[in-house]
Amino acid sequence: MVKDAGLFSAAMADVKPLDGRRRLARAAAAVKAAPPATKPSPVKRTPIAPIEPDLSAEDKSFDRDVARALSRGKLSPEATLDLHGMTLAVAEREVGRFLELANLRDYRVVLIVTGKGLREEGGRLVGGRIRAEFVGWLNRADNRARVRSVRPAHPHHGGSGAFYVLLRRRSSASKRSLRATPQR
Repeated sequence: MVKDAGLFSAAMADVKPLDGRRRLARAAAAVKAAPPATKPSPVKRTPIAPIEPDLSAEDKSFDRDVARALSRGKLSPEATLDLHGMTLAVAEREVGRFLELANLRDYRVVLIVTGKGLREEGGRLVGGRIRAEFVGWLNRADNRARVRSVRPAHPHHGGSGAFYVLLRRRSSASKRSLRATPQR
């Protein structure tokens, strides 16, 4: 930086200020008086994962073939979690544990029953808190890494009081390490 300031003042030596004062001489003296700059330590940059859009209950990225098989009864969820009767804090912890276990077991589709939670307050229908918070829990970083998409369940699996959660597959490298490698 000192070297750049010296080059700048050398290049600007013959320039006259518009108002006639000699500002350049003061700037050059300040540069010479400044201590030499130390080389800054290199900044370690961590690779940033691509940002995925937040999940929503009307997610259009749910696999069409899986959705069709679920609606026709040809495919059923591999595990189910029922959140009825739980508080918000307990339900949130259970959803995280359930998704972690389902991911470890390499499940593809799971069903989480939140309940409709419809009740009348002040003359109007109000939805349940667990159902309202559920998609937000899926968007937390630890759960988002496991969940590919979410959508409301079909009536024969609970309708609007339940959700299908499509999970991400574990990498094939981790699957290979769990099974025996054939000898040639």
